[in-house]
Amino acid sequence: MGTSNETAKLTCPCCQATLVVDRDTMTILYADEHREKAGGTSFNQALEDLKAKEQKKSNLFQQAMAEEKQRRESLGKKFDQLQKKAAEEPDAPLPPRPFELD
Repeated sequence: MGTSNETAKLTCPCCQATLVVDRDTMTILYADEHREKAGGTSFNQALEDLKAKEQKKSNLFQQAMAEEKQRRESLGKKFDQLQKKAAEEPDAPLPPRPFELD
């Protein structure tokens, strides 16, 4: 059994970190984080993960492109409708301009 002036090493059950505690003051002197050994995943697994991420990025980009195309078509249709309305009613008053409100 150690004397009271020695330090105690404890392992955290949650994160597997090693804590060094002073027995007299019961303070943590330092902590070492648990690290996985290098090469935790195989090269093939890492390559598959990278390919999956690239595929996900590509899918998101294609989806964003489709949404943008749909938005542009929608705005084009609205613009055409407003142009037709303006051509049908040439005597209609113009909307007020913000700089003319002063």
